Amino acid sequence: MCGIFGITDNKDASRIGYVGLFTLQHRGQESAGIVTDDHGSLRHYAGMGLVNEVFNDDVLAQLDGRNAIGHIRYSTAGSSHIKNAQPLVLNSCLGVVAVAHNGNITNADALKAKLQKEGAIFQSSSDSEVILHLAARYRGRTLEDTLARNLPKLSGAYAFLFLAPGKVIGARDPYGYRPLVLGRLGKSYILASETCAIDVAGGKVLREIEPGEMVTISGGRLKSRRFAPAKKFTRCIFEQVYFARPDSVVAGRSVQTARYEIGAMLARELAGVKADLVSGVPDSGTVYALGYAKESGVPYQTVFMRNHYTGRSFIQPDQRLREFTAHLKLAPIRDVIKGKTIILIDDSLVRGTTSRKIVKNLKRAGAKKVIMAIASPAIISPCYFGIDTPTKAELIANRLSLDGIRRFIGADALHYLSLPSLVEACGGGRDRDFCVSCFTGKYTERI
Repeated sequence: MCGIFGITDNKDASRIGYVGLFTLQHRGQESAGIVTDDHGSLRHYAGMGLVNEVFNDDVLAQLDGRNAIGHIRYSTAGSSHIKNAQPLVLNSCLGVVAVAHNGNITNADALKAKLQKEGAIFQSSSDSEVILHLAARYRGRTLEDTLARNLPKLSGAYAFLFLAPGKVIGARDPYGYRPLVLGRLGKSYILASETCAIDVAGGKVLREIEPGEMVTISGGRLKSRRFAPAKKFTRCIFEQVYFARPDSVVAGRSVQTARYEIGAMLARELAGVKADLVSGVPDSGTVYALGYAKESGVPYQTVFMRNHYTGRSFIQPDQRLREFTAHLKLAPIRDVIKGKTIILIDDSLVRGTTSRKIVKNLKRAGAKKVIMAIASPAIISPCYFGIDTPTKAELIANRLSLDGIRRFIGADALHYLSLPSLVEACGGGRDRDFCVSCFTGKYTERI
């Protein structure tokens, strides 16, 4: 669920790029990078870590140019290593081109093997590099023609930003799995993964890039073309459930509003359940709990103090780091918890290990009962389109029954939100507007 950001025709392109990436930091914490176009020469800087750890005033001052694209990384394909930090830059017969990618190309291995047989030499293990080699080998009259010829060869999920001398190009896969929105800041155009990045940069959101659409921004003008017919719109529903910032807008509805309504839906599904208080696992669970409290009348209270200097446990690159981060970031507030029956809401339950630790901490702090409510259905199948759940063996709902999961996490009761309720709260009304494959095991593409 990487974050990408691009800006055109602005004297402060690198600094606005920094602001955009900083705003999207919740989408990835492994690496950050910016490439600028300085009169046809691409200047590149990337490093491992958070945006404010990678960049400082001296670095940004060296990134001259009026066009820029940037990337923050959460790895799903390719290891967590500096060689996979994006944007990637390739110097080829096309000239120099940089690419930033959010998503997962499901046929990348097959394409890579074919390209290597034809002599291509890959610089990274990331699936994102495939499109650059395809573009260098199968060319059209212009870079846009070349991309329009090669993007349809990719399967899976992608939102791309390309930077070449004099232009920035954005493209979104024909299903629209991954988000890409267009904005305006004075005479500058902005492309970003979320509307919040455009808002914080001071811009105005114009619209989403459509599935199968490619936009080229050059010389202050924007041109749009289709490189593939739009297929059934299947934007990832986890944007609203977990990944997107609450102040972003997805499917015409703010994420905050969707999460509040999801909490209300949970309250309706759990009508009659008695509890002393409802709370959420910070931070994403908080809004769900507030919606639940409003709908049910069960009072809301904070039961955990969150250390905001730790990262998001789900997007850590390995299980050991996920567990360590989860242990550090949540401290129970004992006076609130002791002797109480608590409804605790979390956005999802993937592997179960974090939920187990959280319930255990509540019980140690004196909770009488813990009723675990999950703001999404059970995840029974891997995501192949950009979320790090690569095997069924990692998914607890694929291995255990509902009661088996409840016993594993140590809760007194467990409830998952139904899929129709989730889709309705997110603004779709039906699942045709969202990818829900992780809940159903049914995919729009052959995997």
